Amino acid sequence: MPRLVSWLFVPGAAQRFMEKLRVAKPDVAVLDLEDGLTQAERPEARKRVALALSRSTSVTTPVAVRTNAVGTSDFTADLDALGPALFALVLPKVASGAEVEEVGEALSRLGLGHALVVPLIESAAGLRNAFEILTAHPSVGGVAVGGEDLAADLGLPFEVPGEPSDSARRAVMDAANARVILAAAGAGVSLRIDTPTIQLGDSELVRAASARARAGGFTAKFAVHPGQIEPLHSGFRPNELEVERAEAIIAAGAAGGANRVNGMMVDEAVMRQARRVLSDAER
Repeated sequence: MPRLVSWLFVPGAAQRFMEKLRVAKPDVAVLDLEDGLTQAERPEARKRVALALSRSTSVTTPVAVRTNAVGTSDFTADLDALGPALFALVLPKVASGAEVEEVGEALSRLGLGHALVVPLIESAAGLRNAFEILTAHPSVGGVAVGGEDLAADLGLPFEVPGEPSDSARRAVMDAANARVILAAAGAGVSLRIDTPTIQLGDSELVRAASARARAGGFTAKFAVHPGQIEPLHSGFRPNELEVERAEAIIAAGAAGGANRVNGMMVDEAVMRQARRVLSDAER
C-alpha cells in the first residue's frame, strides 16, 4: 500500500467539497458523517456518500468514511450508506476492542471486508485500551488520534499557540500521542494519523505541526481544509540536512560493521532510521 499522508475531511460528500478534490489532491478523502454535520443534514449526506462509494463513482481519490460511534442509531444508518469503493472506515470514539470487532464483522457481512478499519482514539478509555483496540480484528489497518475530543475528555484547556498554558497542554497531549504510537508499533500498525490542525489560514503552523507529528512517530495527518494539504505534505518530507545525513549513514554502513559519521556511531539500527528518511524523501 502506498504511503497515504494527507486525509482530508469532506463534510457529508457535499458536492462543493468533492469538486475541490481534483485541485487539492489529498491522498485520502474522508467523507464525514459525524461531527461535520448536524443531525438534520445526515440523511441527505448518507445518500451522497452512497453515490460516491458506488462502482460508478467518478472520484479517483481513495475514499474513507467517518461514521458515527458504534452503539448509536446513526451508526446503524451509516452502515447502509457504505459501498464497494470504500477504502477505509474511520471509527470515532473507540473505547474497546469489542467495538472494533463488531465493525470488522459488520463490514464482512456487507461484502466490504477489503476496507480498512481505522479506530479514532479520543478518550482516556481509548488510550488505556489502545493495544487491545488495535489487535481486536484483522481489518484494523491504521489508528488515528482525535485531539480535541481527547483533550476535552482529559480536562485540558483550548490550544492557544504561544500562550504559557500551551506548553503544559502539549506535554499531556504528547504523552497521550506517545501511548498511541507505542501501541501501534506493538500491534504492527504502520498507518498512524495525527489529529488535524484546526487553526485555519496558517500554512506555516500546519507545516510545523506536520513535521512535529512525523518526528513523533505519525505517518499521516488529518486536514480540515484543502489549503492545508500542501503544507501538510511539506512537513512530512525530510529536510535537506536529514537527507544528507541519511545518505552519509547509508554510505558508511555499506562498508559493514559499525562505523562513524560526524561523530555518531553507525550500526544497523541507525541505518534502519536512515532508510526510513530516504524513503520519506522519495515520496
